[in-house]
Amino acid sequence: MMPDVNAQQAQRLINFATERLGRVEGDGQCWTLVNNGFTHLGFDKPASTYAWGRVVDNLTDARPGDVFQFRRFEVTVRVTHPDGSWEEQTMSRGEPRHTAILESVDGNRATFLESNVTDDQTVKRNSFGVRTATTTDAAGVRTSVTVSGSFIIYRPQVSATP
Repeated sequence: MMPDVNAQQAQRLINFATERLGRVEGDGQCWTLVNNGFTHLGFDKPASTYAWGRVVDNLTDARPGDVFQFRRFEVTVRVTHPDGSWEEQTMSRGEPRHTAILESVDGNRATFLESNVTDDQTVKRNSFGVRTATTTDAAGVRTSVTVSGSFIIYRPQVSATP
């Protein structure tokens, strides 16, 4: 069994991706950013194409530098104002699959470093809801986030030092 990356190693993967923000990495595919980062940093890459290490079972256990493998994932955000008016926005990841590096998690929202999003192959930083939740602010504005589809969280691993 190989050890998980430590916080410093995970940060190196995040740095690898942030250094490429706004640029196309390799062939511009989403998984290429992660794969090239793994190769550059000497992380272990399992033989299975979309597996990136040890599976992390709970979103609450996810750490920066973990890799998310999305599958037909969709987030709908509906903002309802006290007067009853509303606006709604939907975004998706993974038709059928999408690979992204977790930069941070804040409650139900996460920030990812990813490429090949909305027909743009440059590396980007995007934040979106990863859990269904509804909040109401002090002004009475209700924000409902509805999530469908799935994701698997992987903790990258390194070869054990002899």
